[in-house]
Amino acid sequence: MLPYLCLAIQDSWLHERARRVPIVEQMFHGTLFLSLLALITGLFLDHPRFVLPAVTVFGLAALGDEVGFHGTLARRERRLHFAAYSCYAGFIGVAAWMGAL
Repeated sequence: MLPYLCLAIQDSWLHERARRVPIVEQMFHGTLFLSLLALITGLFLDHPRFVLPAVTVFGLAALGDEVGFHGTLARRERRLHFAAYSCYAGFIGVAAWMGAL
């Protein structure tokens, strides 16, 4: 989870420096953040009922964010998103392999 978090922080910094994001996109980002908190709570604090909804909401919010707002992003930021989502998917894959999901 730490690689994803580092990349997400870098992306957030880019939103403050490189481009301002509209309020609707910020709402998607807030949803991503809340679902990530629910996932971490579910996995690390043993609340399994949080895990599947958190992963589902994260996936839907990420898809909406990418399709709705990221079509015209610079290549650098698209690569950052790809790397971050790859880290997230790797974390989910390891959690599933360990039986945490």
